[in-house]
Amino acid sequence: MRHQANWDALGCTVQDVKSPWKFVGVASWLLVTAGLTCAAIASRSVGKSTWWLGPESHPTFALLWALPFLMPVVSIIAIIRLPRIAGYIGIGCALVLAGVAIGDIAGTPGIAIVEGIIAVAALFIAVATFAGHTSN
Repeated sequence: MRHQANWDALGCTVQDVKSPWKFVGVASWLLVTAGLTCAAIASRSVGKSTWWLGPESHPTFALLWALPFLMPVVSIIAIIRLPRIAGYIGIGCALVLAGVAIGDIAGTPGIAIVEGIIAVAALFIAVATFAGHTSN
């Protein structure tokens, strides 16, 4: 016998929980944001800031700091609002994150590796978004 969730006890109906893949997609992109935050903090702690942060004595333009963090936000909005093309948008965001990592290879290779791993994980999330969307 398969276990059925009792949504009525939680105050919502099964119709309210339409897409569990959206929850997983949003949670995954939030973890990408956490990884990027850890990479930024680590680069500052080591004293070799990423190109998009710049050195503490002369930081880059504040909007440039937001560039890597904008990618998860765009992907989350796409998952919620544009589920049909969320996978494509996610792939584009993963490629931008890969570009961020490539930009750090010369100055901070260790952080570039971390950013590259995060970009690959973001690519996997985007591909999984295709699978999740088609399962509805």
